[in-house]
Amino acid sequence: MTTPAADRDFSEEIVIHADRERVWEVLSDPSTMPKASPELFSLTRRQKGAFRVGETFIGWNRRKAVVWPTVSKVTSVIPGQELAWHTNSSGATWTYTLRTVGDTTILREARTMPDGAPRFATLFAGALLGGMAGHADELETHVSDTLRWIKDEAER
Repeated sequence: MTTPAADRDFSEEIVIHADRERVWEVLSDPSTMPKASPELFSLTRRQKGAFRVGETFIGWNRRKAVVWPTVSKVTSVIPGQELAWHTNSSGATWTYTLRTVGDTTILREARTMPDGAPRFATLFAGALLGGMAGHADELETHVSDTLRWIKDEAER
């Protein structure tokens, strides 16, 4: 069983000085996440183009010498509003939401753990990533990095 700190939900948002359509264009491009994420370095998909609800993809992650795949399923694609997927191997759901405020776009990234972490994730993180709680801390920091990358790209 994981600790509440390891299974905690977290989120962050950022103000982007670009219209929602531009932010969505960057966010919904499947090539964005490997560029924006400090941990994810590649995606393997069966189809080309935009993400689709129900699509399953493999995310390839790296932390120092450790490389591992995660299997995720896209759960929501609402153009200009929301993109989400559930990562089966970790138990996390990652959701990006957009809203317009004046002439800016607020982009929010959230990680929720609706059912907690699967036993395999707990064992894997304990053996190779320094534990679930420490990895959750690291992922929370990565959210800031990811949002900043998307902001910079959208404002370009």
